[in-house]
Amino acid sequence: MKKIATGILLSMFFAGNASAIVTSGIQSATQQQTQQTTQQAVATQQITAISQTQQATTASFSDVPQTHPNYVAIKYLKDQGILGGYTDGTFKPENLVNRAESLKILLMGNKIQIPDTVAQASFSDYKTDDWFAKYVEEAKTLGIVNGNPDGTFAPSRNVVRAEFLKMLLVLNGFKTDKWVGLSMFADVPKDEWFTPYMNYAGQSGLVTKDDKNMVYPSQALTRGDVAEIMYLMIVIRSDKNTQFLIDQTESQMSQIDIYIGANNIVAAKRASELAVDFSQKAYLNLPENNVVLSAAKLAKAYDFLVNAFVSAVQKDTLHAKDWAEQAIAKATEAWDVNHDIQPVAKHIKDRANEILNQLSATAPAATASSSQQTAVATT
Repeated sequence: MKKIATGILLSMFFAGNASAIVTSGIQSATQQQTQQTTQQAVATQQITAISQTQQATTASFSDVPQTHPNYVAIKYLKDQGILGGYTDGTFKPENLVNRAESLKILLMGNKIQIPDTVAQASFSDYKTDDWFAKYVEEAKTLGIVNGNPDGTFAPSRNVVRAEFLKMLLVLNGFKTDKWVGLSMFADVPKDEWFTPYMNYAGQSGLVTKDDKNMVYPSQALTRGDVAEIMYLMIVIRSDKNTQFLIDQTESQMSQIDIYIGANNIVAAKRASELAVDFSQKAYLNLPENNVVLSAAKLAKAYDFLVNAFVSAVQKDTLHAKDWAEQAIAKATEAWDVNHDIQPVAKHIKDRANEILNQLSATAPAATASSSQQTAVATT
């Protein structure tokens, strides 16, 4: 069978139109609900206000193109004033982050007030007038850091994933009780200091496990990695903010075709999975809102479409056909629930049909065992 060209999905998503359709639809639908209960009215006002404030955004950094895997996270954090770049307009997403830098990012990102001066250094390897001293001291006061047994802090050492996650989670009031003594991942023993933090991070989606069930607690983090974790923590903390969740669903869906156009299938799949996750959280908040429901169904339709594309590239004709048909069915469901998203639903169906047409023009499909059959997902 001939390999399906990766350009087949290059125009998957009408980012601007889809965003406008879904956002305006949510406002319209939730405005109707204000006539039902006072509680719904309060939720509607919040959604509308958030949507209005998010209309003004800035461009990302010069070295963070839309094809970058952390583009959405970096741009969002920049728009919110949480992360800054360098004077030359760059962000340097691949640069490793040291422990001192990580504390500044964490504290500034969580809007912690930092003292202007430091009276005395709590650790032996820096001076009170070092630029990072005030961040280390504030972090120690908050109980985020304790330092090393030898009385040092090691500010210039690269921060690793487990360290950063512990500091972030402690700063956000994380309770370890439910996560200690468990071995959830292949590289996370049940009795290490980082066990509860890595267990929670892996289960909540702050980090992604690989196909070996590993989450790499000792891996040094880049600035892009840190941005992604910070962004996902904000999403977790905002799980009751329906408008925010829908906005982020749109942001992730709008990246799918960009990543596929750059031949980064891993990033495309990650974006489609996040879109599903975010939209499902929004659906749990407003299950009777047809616009939210249609957004959740659209996200799943996109995810199915990405699966169809991946299967086709891998020459797995049977599953590619199955996923494409599921994408069409789910897009039709979204269309039936909310006619305003018709252009986006039609676009998904058209792309899925293109895949089916290409599959039918290739060699006969290989058979797969019954255990490999894909279950039809529902919302």
